[in-house]
Amino acid sequence: MVYYIRFLKTPRIQKQKAGSLSIPALICITTDLGDAFLAQDVDLVVSLSLKDSEKVLHQEPLSWKAGKRELAILLGPFHPQLSQHAIVLSVAAADRRKHHPPSPDNLLGNPGVPLVISGWSAPFGGTDSLVAEKLVERRFGPKGHLDLRIWEETGNSIARHIW
Repeated sequence: MVYYIRFLKTPRIQKQKAGSLSIPALICITTDLGDAFLAQDVDLVVSLSLKDSEKVLHQEPLSWKAGKRELAILLGPFHPQLSQHAIVLSVAAADRRKHHPPSPDNLLGNPGVPLVISGWSAPFGGTDSLVAEKLVERRFGPKGHLDLRIWEETGNSIARHIW
């Protein structure tokens, strides 16, 4: 069965009392219909990248634990200048390559599809809103080749599902 990263609360830039910034988000890992949550432990990596760039500004590991229904993300503190840049937050199953730009889920040349399909937020910060739109982007294809990108609305409604 395949599971998908879903944003229950899209990432946003929040100002802290000390003048620094943080980026919170709330995710779940669920089936395409949202009827079951991932029931096994999975190591994840959360990446903060510049919009339309492979430059990773920040990356850190997270763990999804069996039995969870949601997972809070809190990145930071960051310098206040971060809000001047359009950024994207991605969440993917971890692999052995650390500090590499997040890459599309490769569906070609593999014996099966990945257990967890990655998710990228809509851009936020810079001239965009400080809060990412309620969308998640799916990226498929081998890195360096033409890739397929699909946007879907976030949330648990089946009406928002991409068929």
